[in-house]
Amino acid sequence: MTAVQVHHTGYTPDSVAVVGSGAKVDGMLQKRLQRAGFRVQLLTAEELDQLRPGAIVVNAVCLGGDQAMDLALQVSRTLAADEGGPLVHISSYRVFPGGTRKRYDEEDEPAPNSEQGQFWLACEEALRDRPEVTVLRFGWLVDSAEQALLGHILAAVLSGQPLQLDDQNRGSPVTLDDLCRVVVAVVQQLASGAPRTGTYHYGAADACTAHEFGLEVLERAQSFCDVDLEVALSPLPQAENHSAVLASEKLRDVFGIQQRSWRQGLTRQVELWLERLGSVKPGSNAQ
Repeated sequence: MTAVQVHHTGYTPDSVAVVGSGAKVDGMLQKRLQRAGFRVQLLTAEELDQLRPGAIVVNAVCLGGDQAMDLALQVSRTLAADEGGPLVHISSYRVFPGGTRKRYDEEDEPAPNSEQGQFWLACEEALRDRPEVTVLRFGWLVDSAEQALLGHILAAVLSGQPLQLDDQNRGSPVTLDDLCRVVVAVVQQLASGAPRTGTYHYGAADACTAHEFGLEVLERAQSFCDVDLEVALSPLPQAENHSAVLASEKLRDVFGIQQRSWRQGLTRQVELWLERLGSVKPGSNAQ
């Protein structure tokens, strides 16, 4: 008889459930966690009764966008009643009002001034009394949908339409790829004995405005085009101050997760979005 080799990761638990809303990031998290050695369930809100006992749960429903916020609150309330394994809840800088030069740390009191921010905070508060909850608040998600900043800029670039972008408010951009890196690293640490309760922030190592981001995207996009991109990116003449930059030292100190620059990997993200928008053939290389 041939012996069956069993791979032991050393993780306890070694099972993770990603609860999503059908967004692209759900599958990205699933694949990254599987590559890290976890057994992964990808569940919808209607499948929560299929959670494996003791599994680490990653609540990613909020990443489905504004249209998923009612569902996200419902899922948060359901998970709050399930005192199973550790829970990683993905949240946002939007729980803060912005409009300050200081960086928001985990001790700052949330006070959202938008409907989206109120939903993000309501999801956090629904989980407040559940044991073993790790809340991860992320900065600007620049590529979560076509309406997000990266897709918005590239659509204007390809159409040749002028685009005005905010050059007053600063934030901490995060790509979905970097978000997945951070979430998987936290799950690995939780399955290896790290503290299972706390709130942590993550954003890019270098803050920027939307206009600064747009100029960098335009430069990267030009490298994939044979003709000059004739698009005018200009700063908005006036913008109300809603800057919201996150301090990420606590995440580094507890989990050893280092910040990355938002410029890191941007060329590849631009290429992928140009492919998605039909401007670049898959596999083409920058000049």
